Amino acid sequence: MQGLMLKLLNVDAAGERALRVVAYFDQLGSNKPDFESVVRATALIADCPAGLQLPDRGLFVRFAPEGTMLGTGGRPSVRAPLATDSGEGGTVWLERDGDALELDEFIVERFALTASAVIDRERPNTEFELAHGFSDPALAQLLVNERASEAERSRAAQLMGLQAGSSVQLVALEPDADDELEDLPVRLRNQWLRPTYLAELSRHLILLVVVTREPIDWAPVDLKGRGASGPIVDVLDAPRSWTGAREALRFAGAGASWPRLLNADSLGVIQLLGKLDSAVVGAHPDVARIEHVAAAPNGAESILVLDHFLHADSVRAAAREVNYHHSSLQTRVKRIGELIGIDLTSASGRERAALALLLWRTFRSGT
Repeated sequence: MQGLMLKLLNVDAAGERALRVVAYFDQLGSNKPDFESVVRATALIADCPAGLQLPDRGLFVRFAPEGTMLGTGGRPSVRAPLATDSGEGGTVWLERDGDALELDEFIVERFALTASAVIDRERPNTEFELAHGFSDPALAQLLVNERASEAERSRAAQLMGLQAGSSVQLVALEPDADDELEDLPVRLRNQWLRPTYLAELSRHLILLVVVTREPIDWAPVDLKGRGASGPIVDVLDAPRSWTGAREALRFAGAGASWPRLLNADSLGVIQLLGKLDSAVVGAHPDVARIEHVAAAPNGAESILVLDHFLHADSVRAAAREVNYHHSSLQTRVKRIGELIGIDLTSASGRERAALALLLWRTFRSGT
């Protein structure tokens, strides 16, 4: 952006300079900035202090062109109101000593449009959404963004309906096509007896924020998909809980011995596996051979047989799970063992195969 500012100063045609201002703010807006970033960028391109005020939120932001935050004071030389879909009012301005420059009105207009877009993106939830536990995905993403400032996360939490100082547990949920999401927050509130907020980040990933001081209990929850909860944290520390939930989600439903819904703290030392380099894991011969078995004809069945054999209490129990005669199961397992190069008749071999299968599943999921 500083390079663009230098180009602006060296362009003679007013029309071309205006187009460069448009490009500057368009680029800024495409990066989903917060209010501080918008004000700081405006002060830079205008080469004078710039400010923004949202009375309804008690928000006042003012920056010098050098990028330093300023306190109250200053005298606006040109200002513009903010027009938002939500009807929230506010003002942006430039503070130029002396007469306004040629593009000041145009710059403050683009400033206002960009700031209005931030307001609409971070709009407060409606009373209906708050009552039913739904949250704006943009606010949820800001809440769990570890690069966001505490002030930004605090503002996002407030707009989502969360109180400052609350203890929360974040949940990463990968819903199944049969899961009903319309009343999910209400159902979870009734089951957990705790305030619960839902934000649908994508078709395959949902963020839940549960206000609680005790770990949630998955036992009463009826979901077809997979879910994992992170540690309990202060609301401003939400990114840490979200990271734990995302890492734990890799293990949810990872084979016959893993529940589809789990808490991160139930993983213990197994969490360390999720921190391995995916390229290193995928290239390991044991994991590569599991992949080879899975990709072969009837590969899904072979993986299922291996999984139940490794985790069932006995060969007969595993045979019942996959609807095999126990002698047929033993024959199939022996063939699989030869394919992956592991002696599945020994305890150490079974442990090695189980770890290879778990690594293959968790890194293959890419959650």
